[in-house]
Amino acid sequence: MKILYLGDIVGDDALKVIASNIDEIKKRLKVNLVFANAENVCGGKGLNKEEYLTIMKSKISVVTMGNHTFSKKEIYSFIEDSNIVRPANLYNAPGKGYLSLNYNGKIITIISLLGRVFTNSLVDCPFQTLNKILDNVKSDYYIVDFHAEATSEKLALVYAFKDRVNAILGTHTHVQTADEQKIGKTLYITDLGMCGPKNSIIGDDINSIISRFTSGIYIPSKVASGDIMLNGVVLDLLNNKIERYMEVFHG
Repeated sequence: MKILYLGDIVGDDALKVIASNIDEIKKRLKVNLVFANAENVCGGKGLNKEEYLTIMKSKISVVTMGNHTFSKKEIYSFIEDSNIVRPANLYNAPGKGYLSLNYNGKIITIISLLGRVFTNSLVDCPFQTLNKILDNVKSDYYIVDFHAEATSEKLALVYAFKDRVNAILGTHTHVQTADEQKIGKTLYITDLGMCGPKNSIIGDDINSIISRFTSGIYIPSKVASGDIMLNGVVLDLLNNKIERYMEVFHG
């Protein structure tokens, strides 16, 4: 069983590229399922219903989220009856923190967690949250999207849960790391990277971000335009292998 897991989708242009090319990508990579983090689709923050439906039509089976899960109020109206997995360690939030699906008789459980280091997020401990889920949810495979800033926190999670989950995949920084590996039996990468504008600063317009740093004044940014790069990993669960995926589509 092979799964393509795409990093944070940033903006509508990236979503359009995915929707137009996903069938060919799946065929070429010989993957059975596609998952993605989708917390940055709507103008760089959040997800609305139209975009969610586009994702579902694109044959992405499950979408995970992060600190921008509820940045768009519209999500409250459809998150309960969706294939959206919001961070499991959010306080009393609507929606679900994990989702189990059946593929060819095997149960795959996708879990979302939000980190606490440098994120200013008032959430439950991701370590204790994951432990509770694993103690109570029976599954053939467990895949964790750990939406966190600090590399140390991501590595600590994988070392704490190596051999108990099949994969821990970091998201949030939008920069793909080159450390895909097995830690124990657990497949790991510090960050999947993003699906968004290649010529950007983590997806946003370059000039607006430079202005923030040089002036000290907060200037609202917008998603950059131009060539789109897709980043993620291919997980081979049967053979316990992980391989980075990166591809550029010219705008």
